[in-house]
Parts: sequence; C-alpha cells; structure tokens
Amino acid sequence: MTTIYRSQASKDAEVSAQMATVRVQMRLTFSQLLIGLVTEGWITEAEGDAWLTGNALPASAVALVGTLPAPAQFAARARMLRMSEAVRMDPLVVALAAAEGKTDAEIDTFFTTYSGV
Repeated sequence: MTTIYRSQASKDAEVSAQMATVRVQMRLTFSQLLIGLVTEGWITEAEGDAWLTGNALPASAVALVGTLPAPAQFAARARMLRMSEAVRMDPLVVALAAAEGKTDAEIDTFFTTYSGV
C-alpha cells in the first residue's frame, strides 16, 4: 500500500480553488449590502440613507471613483447608484473592499453573514 502525502502548498491551492468557486456565486441584494455596511460600521447610517435614496455615494466610494480613469467614472457611479445586487467578485466590489483594507476572509464573512438578512 502506497501512502501519498500532499504538501501544505498543495492543500492550500485546493482550498483556494474551492473558495474561488464559492466567491463567484456570492451575491447580496442592494438592501442586504446597505444593511451590512451600516451594521458593520463600514459606512455611516447617513451615508447608507443617502445611497439608499440614490442621491449620493459613501465617501469611500466617491474616493475610489476618483481614482478611476475619467471615461470610467460615470459608469462606476451609475453602477453603484443603481445597483440591484452586489456580486462578490465584481471588480468594483473588490476595489472598494481593498481600498478599505478588508481582507478576502472579511469580505467572504460579510457576504455570508448578510445574505441571510
């Protein structure tokens, strides 16, 4: 009988691949997203209210949009202001989270937690 030992790197790669598959499927409705962001303190309630009405984006989103190339800024604002769902692996979601210093694990936990709200 032959025993095969897998390296830790191999195990880590397998877990990473499994998480990538799960992340592609993670979604939140707009209301779930806002409830989570305000509850976690990632945006203020005032920012959440303004975003909810479609009149303004949170300061962190405005700052991120300002770093994009000029031709992409309007599209980013439009996508964020009229979002129907937040997709975990959407480049804007990933960029916003990274700009706030959130780790992949924190974002995964956020999506998992607030998908049930």
